[in-house]
Amino acid sequence: MIKFSPLRESGLQDQERYSISFRIESSLDQISLVRAAMSGVFHHLGVIEADIFSLELAVSEIINNIIEHGYGGALDHAIDVQVTIAGSLIEIKLKDNATPFPEDQLHRLQGDPPILEESTEDWPMRGHGLQIVRQIVDTLDIRSDEQGNCMKLTKQVTRLDR
Repeated sequence: MIKFSPLRESGLQDQERYSISFRIESSLDQISLVRAAMSGVFHHLGVIEADIFSLELAVSEIINNIIEHGYGGALDHAIDVQVTIAGSLIEIKLKDNATPFPEDQLHRLQGDPPILEESTEDWPMRGHGLQIVRQIVDTLDIRSDEQGNCMKLTKQVTRLDR
């Protein structure tokens, strides 16, 4: 299910604001659908290519983590994606109903992002997704409780004048 709607909120009448929502199955092949929809909307709104690519990468990494770690690869779960665009600010929320993050992991994820090191032969190929996400976005907020997890990404993007 995909829903796109212009929003009008008090105080923001002179600023365009849009929201697009998706509900996908916890299957890796659904990531390309989300990327395509986001790319189309962002292109339409004049977001520059570098920001589009960065946000697609960040969302792909998070959805991969939800499927692999949250749902253990199970294909019968939902992931909700909501993208809100207000001027040059993009907010993306990804929600699942997986087991909450362990408390120690939640604190680690919300701390300062570690510096990405130069890759070497013994640098692991896996386990850097959220580090990459945190380097791409301006903020990453993680909420986790018995109802599931919500990751909110925000990024100021550059938009072409139209």
